[in-house]
Amino acid sequence: MTQPAIVKAKIHSVRPVAVGHFEMLLESSQLAAADPGQFVHVRTPGTLRRPISFSRLDRVHGRAGILWQVVGAGTGWLSQQPTGGRLDVLGPLGRGFPAPEADRPWCLIGGGVGIPPLFAALQIWGDSVRAPITAVLGARRGDLLVMVDDFRNRIGDVQVTTDDGSQGGQGTVLGPLAHWRARHPNGQIYACGPTPMLAEVAQLCRGVERVYLALEQRMGCGVGACLACVVLAQGKQGPEWRRVCHDGPVFAAKELVW
Repeated sequence: MTQPAIVKAKIHSVRPVAVGHFEMLLESSQLAAADPGQFVHVRTPGTLRRPISFSRLDRVHGRAGILWQVVGAGTGWLSQQPTGGRLDVLGPLGRGFPAPEADRPWCLIGGGVGIPPLFAALQIWGDSVRAPITAVLGARRGDLLVMVDDFRNRIGDVQVTTDDGSQGGQGTVLGPLAHWRARHPNGQIYACGPTPMLAEVAQLCRGVERVYLALEQRMGCGVGACLACVVLAQGKQGPEWRRVCHDGPVFAAKELVW
């Protein structure tokens, strides 16, 4: 795992990718060496940094992507940064996804801004998986979906759902996941999205050996010192608190207490 550091990364590009969503490419071989599922803590105007997961990792050219939704002044400022400027980030941080097993069918389940770290995982490991790979991507509306074409350029089985039915099937990612799980009882599942979605994924996939969840959580320090992002997990002596920024954000589903 790459050791975290403060990086003044050059901004290669910034572009809108959906309504209110932007992706930025940063030039940094250190960030590009991150594990899929790790994140950076981005300095924006104000007191606290913003945690954002990697959306793509280009280790050949030394570039790393981050993708976010504008929800306030900090993320709005970030979307207006110029190409060629510098961005102050702390990272790579946290524990990412483990490498998938090559001979198990692999399902990537993403909701909203939980989609990007799953593409980074597909980008790094997709060529090493010999079994079928499926992606199920969901959002509230079709104009909020991100990175669908990126997935389709790499794998053939990409299923899309939206709450309002404006793109793909109407409903959530849980329906397609249930069908996939019935066909692939020994498969492996990686998911990222809102906490209620992840709780339902964990419930639906109870008993599956390899289910990994990347949690979305508000953070203070990003390095495990402030204990502002804890979740309840199963320890050796019973339930215990784990720090999402340090012990996660990726956890095995069987670790967590919902």
